[in-house]
Amino acid sequence: MDLINNRLCVAQGSIVYNATYWRIRVCTHVGADPTMSAEPQSIDDYFPTEPWLEQYRDAINASEAVSETGEDWGVGWQGEMVFHIEDLPLHDRTVADLPEEIVTLIDEAFDSLSDAEIEEIVAAAPEEIRTDIESRGGDLRQAAHDELLETALVEGPDRMWPEMRDAAPELLVEMIEQLEENLADDATIYAWLDLYDGSCRDVGVLDDLEEREHGFVLSGEYAVWKGLVEGQEDVISLIMGGQMELDGDMQKILQYSDSAVALTEVAADTDSRFLF
Repeated sequence: MDLINNRLCVAQGSIVYNATYWRIRVCTHVGADPTMSAEPQSIDDYFPTEPWLEQYRDAINASEAVSETGEDWGVGWQGEMVFHIEDLPLHDRTVADLPEEIVTLIDEAFDSLSDAEIEEIVAAAPEEIRTDIESRGGDLRQAAHDELLETALVEGPDRMWPEMRDAAPELLVEMIEQLEENLADDATIYAWLDLYDGSCRDVGVLDDLEEREHGFVLSGEYAVWKGLVEGQEDVISLIMGGQMELDGDMQKILQYSDSAVALTEVAADTDSRFLF
């Protein structure tokens, strides 16, 4: 619940009052996972970012199960795999829909700015964005804050001008940079893994499928990938059930089904949060 001219933050029974930026924010949610802290995280923890992919690579290489079940994978043949993550919900989600801890950091960043700094940031905005902010009327701080939170994620990179990026929390800026650098189009990510002989030699995010050699492409909607990374699904069942599509030798996947399960379990055990 939001209320102009006050701020209370209720999180797991605690109340924090901030008199600088007048706002009430209830930070608890019915059905929220109590084990998931709303404290600021590292960009490494957020799926589907490239730093998360690098963390996943390290977890694969630390896994005895993957080492044992993946022995000889890709030896003498192409075992590199692309995770094709489709339909990221960037068009119908806004900055306000990002994880609670990121939104809280945005609130705190606006709290910390002086009136003069707010005026300078807004004055430096592209004309269209500045007009949108000023047309809201009322307090300029509140107007700039709300304009940012109501920005569609697909438009985020284009509506974060340099002065706003300098003032915004680092975690938000890193997330915006991930969108700028890693989207193959406006809602797709190609995550490449060099899987070889029970290990992962390298990872990367591709601009297109032709950028790196690969033997397999595993495709699915973001919501399906999220369930997989959360450990709620297994990849073989998803392929067989038609929720994911495999471009590659299915017999190899079935031959190494234990390794596929181990890779899924490693993903589920990796410290993961979700941007969407």
